[in-house]
Amino acid sequence: MTFMHASRVRLFAGLLAVGTVAVFTVQTSLAAFSDTTANAANTFSAGTVVLTDNDNDSAMFTASNLKPGDSAEGCIEVTYSGSLDGIVRIYGAVTAGDGLEDYLDLTVERGTGTCAEFGTATAVWTSAGDGSLGAFMASKTDFASGSDNWAVTGGGDNDTVPYRFTIVQQDDNAAQGLTSTVSFVFEAQNT
Repeated sequence: MTFMHASRVRLFAGLLAVGTVAVFTVQTSLAAFSDTTANAANTFSAGTVVLTDNDNDSAMFTASNLKPGDSAEGCIEVTYSGSLDGIVRIYGAVTAGDGLEDYLDLTVERGTGTCAEFGTATAVWTSAGDGSLGAFMASKTDFASGSDNWAVTGGGDNDTVPYRFTIVQQDDNAAQGLTSTVSFVFEAQNT
């Protein structure tokens, strides 16, 4: 046997030995016991905050030609039907006009029955001091600053309460000829 031939035989034998060890190692690794368990069908659903009213997309007030001492009253029933507990507050915005809101006293009450049978009233905003509609609109601009803290319960029967709004024209000559258009917003947030 030549030296070259002997080197090749030894190289081949070495490679064959490494290959054999690799095969046995793989076969040994594949021969282990194993088992698994699973926790399947996990589901998730988000809760809801649902607030509606009975206004049928109509304004609560359309009062024109007001004079000092004139009053107007409106009532709206607000219903909470969400699955989460929450708080309801009222705020608003002046959407048009030239300042009559500053000359209209505003009282807002939350009742315990319906608009037809109002029940026990809880004052939400009163015209004591500077309780004008303008002051309400300037200070109650979002949920954080909103008026009232009606606690609603989710997941059970719907919560429905009436809100009564009373507007009285102040006796101030500066109110003559002014107008105002406002929007009241009821907002619920979960607690």
